[in-house]
Amino acid sequence: MTTETATTIPLAGDAAAALAAVPAVAGVGQILGPDARNLVIGKPSNLRRWAASHLGLGRPPKKGSRPPTDLSPVATAIVYEPTTSPFHQRLRFERVMARYVPLSDRRELKPPVYLHLDPSERFPRITIRTSGSDLSGLHGPFRDRKAAERARRHLHGLFPLRPCDYDFEPDPALPLGLACLYAQVRSCAAPCLARVTEEGYRGLAARAAAFLARPETRPAAAAEVLRPWVAAAEPGTALVIERGTAGLELYPLRRAGVLEEGRVVVEDHEPLDQALARLRWPDVDPPRDDGPWLSAWLHAPRRTATLVLVDEDGGAANLAARVRSAGAGSS
Repeated sequence: MTTETATTIPLAGDAAAALAAVPAVAGVGQILGPDARNLVIGKPSNLRRWAASHLGLGRPPKKGSRPPTDLSPVATAIVYEPTTSPFHQRLRFERVMARYVPLSDRRELKPPVYLHLDPSERFPRITIRTSGSDLSGLHGPFRDRKAAERARRHLHGLFPLRPCDYDFEPDPALPLGLACLYAQVRSCAAPCLARVTEEGYRGLAARAAAFLARPETRPAAAAEVLRPWVAAAEPGTALVIERGTAGLELYPLRRAGVLEEGRVVVEDHEPLDQALARLRWPDVDPPRDDGPWLSAWLHAPRRTATLVLVDEDGGAANLAARVRSAGAGSS
């Protein structure tokens, strides 16, 4: 952990004295071994207690529980960084982890799942995909394929888009279409049978894509399968709002990347409109892909922060009201 806010405490000599210098607050901790090699990284609620548990100085484990491995024979330093909120802690933890473990090797993190719908295709259909470099036509994220499939079934109930993957030329007497159950029960607009024009079918797909892309226009009944953060992945601009120790913390997001360089802390005495005027979505190169851990964070049952979708310029007319109402609650 080599950030300006991280503190390093050497462990040469009395480990108990070194532990006394570690604050008993939430944060991100790291224990280093010889040649500054990483031994363990954590995001504890109490940095001092966490470090002690890994150096053989912690509380006795509960009966039947296995204590953490005592790293004191090889540990050379404790590195820690206090954090100001649960999201700040998760963000700093992920940034430190990224230096040692690629996201592709993090077995506990799964790639986010999206619904793909491109109204510009000749006969658009809704498919399930994982994220990639091309975000056009993607809407999400969803926890897993099961959740995405539920959302796709819900959308098919609202917009009779074709569920098949056939190639065809529209013909009222097409044998393929006549044998299709979806066409027979009228749950599909059946462009294969020319029951709708190609232009009309693409218009239907465009309405479905708009329904997916704009969560603020969806009825409350849709929230069970289409959570408030499910929207178009491109441009996918948003704010994470979390109540921290110094005030309301605002973290800009673009696509699936957190832009902590644009973080704004709204102190209690500061007018919200004035703080929002400081919001920026800075460019970073290469673009960040925090999708896997952000998806896990979004679906966490005890999440305290809120994600709000906004225009990239932060100038949505009701942004101040939305940030104020979000506060430190969860969406």
